[in-house]
Amino acid sequence: MNDNNKSADNGSNSDNDLSALWQAQPVSNVDLDEVKKTFKSQTRKQRLYIMVDCLSVIPMAWMFLYYWSEFPPLVRLLNIGLIIFILPLLGYQLWLRRVAAFGSNAQTNDHVQQLKKQFKNNARIAFINKHSAWIAVLIVITFNTIFTLAKAAEEREYGVVVLVTVITAGIMAVWYVWAHRRQKQFEQKLTALNDMSDGG
Repeated sequence: MNDNNKSADNGSNSDNDLSALWQAQPVSNVDLDEVKKTFKSQTRKQRLYIMVDCLSVIPMAWMFLYYWSEFPPLVRLLNIGLIIFILPLLGYQLWLRRVAAFGSNAQTNDHVQQLKKQFKNNARIAFINKHSAWIAVLIVITFNTIFTLAKAAEEREYGVVVLVTVITAGIMAVWYVWAHRRQKQFEQKLTALNDMSDGG
């Protein structure tokens, strides 16, 4: 009987020790004020990015309309395919930006969840931007090749084509690295916020 009591006491002490140990573990608490501040910053940034995304389509649309009559049929076809590809992609990016851009009226406690969503969406946007870099280079090479070969032999300016391609490739290489780092940065922020909100 005494052995049973001792066993029960040992089990109770063990549970108490485990509970005390668990409570002594450091817990990262979410600073709601900091989260709210970060979310407001994201709201301003995402609204700016939405405006830039929409305005960036205007020069391309103007160029297509202004030079449309000078484009060979294959270039026109490429332009139409480009528009069909870009517009849904633009719509998807705007959709991903909506959480922060139009979520400023959320309750304070909702800011944590919304910030998580926006960090996740930002990582997706960075992923898209990263892969758009090499796609853009392929499009420029294709466009320049078709446009140049369609012109009369004496009007072909291969040097300009090569120069434009090299400059585009250089810019897009920097863009790729930047977007990759942004993707990793937002993934790390999301992981850190998940850890804090889940109690460390």
